Parts: sequence; structure tokens; C-alpha cells
Amino acid sequence: MLFEDILIIILKAVDGERTISSPFHLLKGKKSGQTIQDIGYYKLYPFFGLLPRLDKKDYDKAVQTLLRKGVIVIDGQVVRVTEKSGSYNPEPNLLNGWKYRGKEHLFMDRLSLAVQTFSHIHQNSRLFDAVVIADDIQRWVKYYLQRIDFRRTESCQRFRQEIAESLALVKVEDQQKMIVMQRLSGYKLGGMTWEQISLDHGHGIIDIQLQAIETLHGWMEEIETGKFPLLKILLEGVIQQSSLTETAKRTESYFKNGRTLEEIAALRGLKTSTIEDHFVELAMNDPVFDITAFIEKNLFSKIVAISQEYNTKRLRAIKENVPEASYFQIRLALAAKGENT
Repeated sequence: MLFEDILIIILKAVDGERTISSPFHLLKGKKSGQTIQDIGYYKLYPFFGLLPRLDKKDYDKAVQTLLRKGVIVIDGQVVRVTEKSGSYNPEPNLLNGWKYRGKEHLFMDRLSLAVQTFSHIHQNSRLFDAVVIADDIQRWVKYYLQRIDFRRTESCQRFRQEIAESLALVKVEDQQKMIVMQRLSGYKLGGMTWEQISLDHGHGIIDIQLQAIETLHGWMEEIETGKFPLLKILLEGVIQQSSLTETAKRTESYFKNGRTLEEIAALRGLKTSTIEDHFVELAMNDPVFDITAFIEKNLFSKIVAISQEYNTKRLRAIKENVPEASYFQIRLALAAKGENT
């Protein structure tokens, strides 16, 4: 999937409801209340945090390209897509940013160092410059290799076989799989830089990186099935055990122990609005979270009805029609309603 395609998907979802900077914060993985709730409101989970190092200049350049093509227009404070956006129909993708939250890079670092070590050891070469220099990853991979008895020829063969078989199951183009392979280093073979791969495939660096990320997300899904035991160990600590951010989980713990919103804010030394953000995140991600502690059922139904009638999730527009509701209650109702809003 290309960067331009992802931008259009996001902009179509928030059409006329958000500013042009909204996709930037989403792709960077900003953990603000606004960004987190937009993920739920507009079902943008696949794209969260895909490009944490995305440069604003690169983003603005892509936006200007869409403006020049007439695909989007800036309308006051919001961005709207035009009829030309209808010609963009990207294929379904394997991206799952909300689940992995950038941890695909940890998986890739572990894999890269394991592949490099296997390659050198089985060529009787014990001295090499590690492709990953981070001490924590080197320690983890060293322990991992000992666990799987990496010096045995059978272990090397099985490791290589699992890579080939699992990657073959990933439903992306072979070119995308090649990008991931080109990043790996081995005996007398150095991994290619993003710039080199970009030139080799004729795509921009961001496009190349996104294709690698999509491949990794799809690959990790296959490995999670448990059919590839040597590779599955590489996912330890990589897979998110909770759909909540860490800070929201702490708020949830206090709430389950009977603390009120105000008490939680005081205990945690955070603003009340920040704790409200956490409750919106809970409503968005936990199907059994009971919001009636904050909003009556009749008011909930009224907010949802207005949202549907006017086809909007803009808080101000809903507030004008439901003045008795607080902005926090509106956000909760929209988050809890989920796909039906």
C-alpha cells in the first residue's frame, strides 16, 4: 500500500470533519484524546502509528500533491475530498497499526540479528559486526539462539524453512516480500538501506517502508497461529496484550476499585480532561464497559440519533442539538456506539 492511498483512505473517513493535520497525528501514533477517539469513530485502527518518524515536510509535500490533483480541498478549518477521490480504490490491506503499535520493528530487529548469526555460524565465521547494536536486543537474541540450539544444522534448516513457509502465506505481492528480505544481512551480504531499496523498486522511501510494514504485519499474523514455533518465539513481548494504551489501563484499574473520575485525576496528578480521554478510550475498546455511570440511557440514545441524523461526529454540531449533554458525554456516546454511529 502506498502513502498516497493511505492518506486518501483516512481523508475519506474524516471527510469534512477534521483538519488536514488529523492524518499526520494518526500516522505518527500521537496518543492524544482526539487522535485516539478518531481511531474508534472512523475505524482507522489499521493506520495508527505506522510512521512514528514521519517528517512534517514529507507529509506536507504529499498533501500538496493531493491538492494539486484536485483530490482534496481545504474548506475553512476542515479538509474535504472531491469526486476525484472516487477513482482511488486501494486493495484491502494487511496493516494493523493499532495492534502492533510499531513493535514490528522489534520483531524485524530480532529476526535480522538471528538470520545474520545463523548465516555466519554455519559458515564457520564467528566474528562479524552485528547488524543490530542495541544491547537489549543483542542479549535477547543471544538467549533465543541458545534456546533453539542454533549451532545444530537441523535448527538452521528448520529456521530457514519456517521463514520460507510462513512468508509464502502472506497475501501481499512478491515485491513487498522482497523488500523485507533485502533488509536482512548474512555472511558476506549486507542488508540494503531504504534509499537503495527505493531506487531498486522505483518507489519513494515512505512507500517502500509502508510496504515493508504491511508485509511484516501480515507475516506476524501468520506466525501468531503457532504453526511456526521457532519464529513465534520472536513475537514475545511484541504482540499487544491489551487494546488500551498503558495510561488508560491504569485509569481503568482505579475505576474498577471504585474511584470516581475526579478522584482518579487527583490520585494520578492528571487533568480531569485527560482522565476523560481514558474513559472514552475504554468505551471505544471495551465492549462491556458500562458508561451509565457518566450518561443516562435516554441521553445516550439522543446523542446517537443526532449523530446519525446529521451524519456527523463533530462534537460542536451535536452539542448544538443536544445542549444538555457535556462534550465528555457526547464523546462517550460516540465511542460506545462504535460501528453503528
